[in-house]
Amino acid sequence: MGMETELESAEDMTSLDPLARRLADGDPGAPAELVERRHAELYRYARALLHDASAAEDAVQETFERAFAALGKYPEERIEALSLRAWLYRITLNVVRNAWRKGRREVSVAETPERLDERSGEMPGFATVTGRETWMDAVEALGRLSERQRVAVTLRYLEDLPYAGISEVTGWPENTCKTLVRRGVQRLGVLLEGSDEKNGKGGS
Repeated sequence: MGMETELESAEDMTSLDPLARRLADGDPGAPAELVERRHAELYRYARALLHDASAAEDAVQETFERAFAALGKYPEERIEALSLRAWLYRITLNVVRNAWRKGRREVSVAETPERLDERSGEMPGFATVTGRETWMDAVEALGRLSERQRVAVTLRYLEDLPYAGISEVTGWPENTCKTLVRRGVQRLGVLLEGSDEKNGKGGS
């Protein structure tokens, strides 16, 4: 997916983001501010999907490269109305999907993903997720979901997007997003329960 995808994605993502206005006006400080504002969350998102720190960083770098290339070609009025956060998530998702298709994905849970632990308790079905080891099990289980479930669950519970936002990013109907999240969380519960039993942490 290339430049056309980013331009087409922008058509349905409108907002009144002041930073979008500054980008449209050619403010020289706006691109750096966009990177500073969104880099951490895009990295967290890509890291959760790819399970590899280096691959996630590469994906985020490519995301910004694509975004700035697209912004350089897009009419000023469309940039001004652009919902930058949702648009950047969609570009990141496109980059990650390309990585999956090219077989570059490497599942690795040698490290606990940065900034994920404080969100673990917010995820339905994760009420018992406490401690580094158990959260690592949760991250590993996330990587065993189907790609669509993984994307939906990550956007909902790691990035705090509402279902309408998930639909905006992915292009899937909102009801489909709800179904994917529900089934993904159910599957995670099963996987984590199995992990507990395997490690001797289950009840008698």
